[in-house]
Amino acid sequence: MITLEADDWRASIAPTMGGSLLSLSHKGQPVLRPTPPDAIATAKVLMTAGYPMVPYANRIDHGRFTFAGVTHQLDTNGIGAPHSIHGVGWLRPWTVEAENARSCALGLRHQPNGPADPEWPFAFEAGLRFVLSPRGLTIRMSVTNLEPASAPAGLGFHTFFPRRTGETLTFRSDAGWLNRDMLPQTRETGENWNYAGGRVLGSDETDNDFSGWGGLARMAAPSGASIRLRGSRTFGVLRLYTPTGCDFFAVEPVSHLANAINRPEGYPMTVLAPGASLRGDIDIVLEEPGR
Repeated sequence: MITLEADDWRASIAPTMGGSLLSLSHKGQPVLRPTPPDAIATAKVLMTAGYPMVPYANRIDHGRFTFAGVTHQLDTNGIGAPHSIHGVGWLRPWTVEAENARSCALGLRHQPNGPADPEWPFAFEAGLRFVLSPRGLTIRMSVTNLEPASAPAGLGFHTFFPRRTGETLTFRSDAGWLNRDMLPQTRETGENWNYAGGRVLGSDETDNDFSGWGGLARMAAPSGASIRLRGSRTFGVLRLYTPTGCDFFAVEPVSHLANAINRPEGYPMTVLAPGASLRGDIDIVLEEPGR
């Protein structure tokens, strides 16, 4: 485990647990959902404060897709579902490439076992850098195509926030995507998909993609600091997950729609030329009352 500190901020990272973020706190108060000790002891990445999604974000329909005329079948590493999910980064140990009191850089290299590799058939290299400052946390992500030909790629970070009483979520969007079998099917507009004026997180479950969010989301409780999440232009889609009966919710900046490799008419995955990279930054900061 790596611990970072900057003024009132503290973060902990577990490189061998999928490059996951175990905690992020400010003045001793959790900004992201803290990882329970038993989850750390048993390496349960899904119970952490957040983890990288690379080389694709969220689900691929039953793990099956066709690229450049070749059909591939991935393992369905789904979480109680028939779809492959979140890529391979969260399932692998990352290498620590640099570390100091306020930042650490991690790396991951994937070399497939042939074109039929059931985890991911394309070679890539990923980078993940956590930088803590007196303002908050910056997460810098990258994925580079190591194939001799073009290959699809995507990025995302699965960020979990503690659900506070009366929590209001605000972000603008031009549309939401209605799911069937946990996969986006149709583009929808209207008040049901509008968070621009702020909406209190109620008892309804949401697990949907939103496009046109502009890279800014704000979470506010009646008391305490507001949390502001920013994503660079790479992260053109926001995934919102608000499970019922849980003390957390997820706001996930991602570079493409779920199952985009099979539905390129929405927000598609990026096709990288040999040696090309996709990069993006995510910032998490606080807006404290009276400041």
